[in-house]
Amino acid sequence: MKICTVDVCERQADARGWCKMHWRRWRKHGDPTKIVNVGRHVSPDGYVKVPDRSGRGRSILQHRLVMEQHLGRQLLSTENVHHKNGDRQDNRIENLELWSTSQPQGQRPEDKLKWAKEILALYAPELLKEYDNG
Repeated sequence: MKICTVDVCERQADARGWCKMHWRRWRKHGDPTKIVNVGRHVSPDGYVKVPDRSGRGRSILQHRLVMEQHLGRQLLSTENVHHKNGDRQDNRIENLELWSTSQPQGQRPEDKLKWAKEILALYAPELLKEYDNG
């Protein structure tokens, strides 16, 4: 069994004499020894990133994590989080808004009513019950 040629690494070598982790670092960063920052840091586009607690060893956007914790669920693919004051590093829940990007495909009234019911069921089920009982 060949061992990774990067100093102090004892993983099995795969490609170019490196283990899979060092090979991936070389592919992504051009340097197999580059340390990837997984702690709290600010991304090049100004967002705060924090370690993903799922154990996948990657970073996630803090404002999305704060909103998910506030909602008690994961964000849907049709949802994003907006910073009210425009400061991408101000991730207090008071500064965050949940935005929905979903919209109906068609313009027929039946389609819009169906879409409206789906939105109510997702974000305000109590209002949908009032409507159905009213």
